[in-house]
Amino acid sequence: MTRKRPNTILRLLALLLSFLLLAAACGGDDGDDAEPVSGDDGDDMAETDDGDDMADDDMADGGDDMADDGDDMADDDMADDGDDMAEPEPEPEPRTASWRGVTEDTITVGVAMLNFDLLKEINLSPAGWGDQQGVWEALIAKLNANGGINGRTVEAVYEYYSPIDPVDAERVCTALTEDNEVFAVLGGFVGPLAGTADPCITGLNETILVGGEINADELAQSRAPWYHPGATVEFSTENLLGLLIETGRLTEGMSVYVIAGRAAEATVDPVIEAFEARGANVVGRSIIEANDGETLAQNQQLEVILERFRESGAEAIMIPGNPAATIRGIGLAGLNGQVPVWTNNPGGLNNLGETITDYSIADGVLTSLGPTDTEIYEDPLYQSACNDVVAAAMPDADLRPPLEYATGEENWFNPVRRYCRHLALFVEIATAAGVNLTHDSFRAGAESLTDFALPGGAASLSATKLGADDLVRLAAFDHTEGDGQTVPVTDLIDIFP
Repeated sequence: MTRKRPNTILRLLALLLSFLLLAAACGGDDGDDAEPVSGDDGDDMAETDDGDDMADDDMADGGDDMADDGDDMADDDMADDGDDMAEPEPEPEPRTASWRGVTEDTITVGVAMLNFDLLKEINLSPAGWGDQQGVWEALIAKLNANGGINGRTVEAVYEYYSPIDPVDAERVCTALTEDNEVFAVLGGFVGPLAGTADPCITGLNETILVGGEINADELAQSRAPWYHPGATVEFSTENLLGLLIETGRLTEGMSVYVIAGRAAEATVDPVIEAFEARGANVVGRSIIEANDGETLAQNQQLEVILERFRESGAEAIMIPGNPAATIRGIGLAGLNGQVPVWTNNPGGLNNLGETITDYSIADGVLTSLGPTDTEIYEDPLYQSACNDVVAAAMPDADLRPPLEYATGEENWFNPVRRYCRHLALFVEIATAAGVNLTHDSFRAGAESLTDFALPGGAASLSATKLGADDLVRLAAFDHTEGDGQTVPVTDLIDIFP
């Protein structure tokens, strides 16, 4: 419909009013002899001085009305014009093949898993972790059924590796990053030797990693974003030191001896620096040169190392990295229970392996730890996002509370806990990164996650905090707990509230 401009309408109204006044004047001349109108109306009319006043009043009223109408119409026109001038809603950013492993509709990730068939065969583990790939497939299928990540579904490529063979770990790295060109690797490498292969992913092949074993030396070799659902080695060390000091177990000037496996050698200097910065006196250090799997050679070397420990007069032993070999040597030397033993590797303490036949020699070894396995299992978010998803997809999966698994039984809790948390962290970061998924946007997305939750508890990330867990406590190994687990010594505290 065409709308007339307000000034045109005002002119027409003025013309019409003039005509009506002229008509009224003519009518008065013809009716001079007419009887006056009585009543209230007449009184009102009589009180009016003349037609001019009426016209003025009417004009004034009419002018006000017309002005109001004009204003309203002008406002309407301006509003309409404003609507016409308003910026259109921006189009959503299109999904594109923004990076290697990313298409308009998919994100391809690589998944690295422990080869438990090999570990059982060489007597390094009494049992496995159930159907690891089946757990991953169930979790990813549920993610995709819920819409994926910013409209993209997730596809996975799976590989198994040996934790005691760095060459095998590098084979898996090549298969995932070069042969399949994945966007990210989930899980990474753990173990006394395989853990050193993480920079093959983040450095040599410049691929995002969620998992692995982050330490300063390997991080310096990396060119791609690298995050972990748990604490990094450096944060684990700092957390442990803080808790030892807070509980009076580490005091000013206390003498400490550091023993590490070859795989953790690069972390020894930072650990020593951290202890000395807290007032401890590090009186000696030793590296076990024999690899895990070379049990007899390790035992012989530890016999010599522990004699040096005795001669040093040290009051405590600190074990950076996997503690199993050193704990075994301490037991053979009869020092278990005689000297405080600490480690910054809670995962290794909770998975001592088959080379220790009597787990009681590890009793009392202290570490810094987040929520216990039982606390994670009882977390409602873990139940809904992890346990229930796998149970629905795999009815035959043996999903029980973690302490109900006996030694020699397939432990399904470990892969569900571990893989669900890794996937959840990847989803949080990739979602925050937006549809334009690149290394830069992934890093920016991670650094925006200053307060969120993972299955098991509170979490946060930043430019310097690459491990997500915020909750920490002092914990001690107890061989009577399940098949041998750490138990709380202190309450959980949120170190990043």
